[in-house]
Amino acid sequence: MTEWIQPMEPILASDIMSGPDWIHEIKWDGIRGLSYIENGHLRIYTKRGNERSAFYPEISEITGLVNAKNAILDGEIIIFDNAGNPSFYSSLVRERVRDTKKIRHYSQRYPAKYILFDILHLNGKNLTQLPLFERKKLLQSIVTKSNTITMTDPFSRGEDLYMLMKSKNWEGIVSKQTDSRYIAGKAHKSWFKTKLSRKMLTVIGGIQWKDNMPNSLLLGVYKEASLEFVAKASLGLNQEQLYILKDQAPGLSQEESPFTRESLAGIKGTFTWFTPLLTCWTHFMEYTNDGHLRHPKILGFSSAKPAEADGKEYVE
Repeated sequence: MTEWIQPMEPILASDIMSGPDWIHEIKWDGIRGLSYIENGHLRIYTKRGNERSAFYPEISEITGLVNAKNAILDGEIIIFDNAGNPSFYSSLVRERVRDTKKIRHYSQRYPAKYILFDILHLNGKNLTQLPLFERKKLLQSIVTKSNTITMTDPFSRGEDLYMLMKSKNWEGIVSKQTDSRYIAGKAHKSWFKTKLSRKMLTVIGGIQWKDNMPNSLLLGVYKEASLEFVAKASLGLNQEQLYILKDQAPGLSQEESPFTRESLAGIKGTFTWFTPLLTCWTHFMEYTNDGHLRHPKILGFSSAKPAEADGKEYVE
């Protein structure tokens, strides 16, 4: 394999960059995917360097769409929902598949799109030290688009793109300096992401205690009739709400976890499990790579029925 190139990652920023030296792109809500094309053979790697080539067969057509003998391309693997919106949950469903015998089913139910935004290597030449605008020109010149493989569009006005993302209820934007080199990780000041604040209706499936008082809530959402764990949250609850939970805990408790075993993987501690009857609104920044909510904060209890907690996200 051609040398592994660690992906460049945007840095979270609250302000949107502006000026003629910046371009802005949609921050696609999916799985980072690097394509290594060598003599007509394709290997797909995640951000962490895990090879996933066999698990995204629909992307294999890229070898016939790239006019190059060898190339390394950077992009995002996206699953769109029925409304045409990127679905990170569906992307995680695909990414968690480990049995190649199941790929036909999942690729039909959750078909992947591959959206390219950079090129790192071309016909034996490392391009990471070229400025971004030159890399973009090379990418455009060698790739033919299809229904599955495409390229993200640059925008000159970040504020306008951000407002468009807000109207669509999408994740946010990425702002890049046009002369930026491709630098591994986040050791740079050239790529920034500005994300929309979001909230989600969640089901309370358990409590973790501290000093005989509720300390954290275990929260989930329903996916295909199963309750998937998405967060352990402690921020946001006031004293009155804590006492309400303490008083109601005996009547809600049950022996078994209401969450799927797979979604609880890696969550440690002693918990009181709840019958999933209570709901609350939860603020969060984004999903983590393991499908959990990053920086969850409880906004308050809800009168909504648990079945309504289907993972839909709302922009605040």
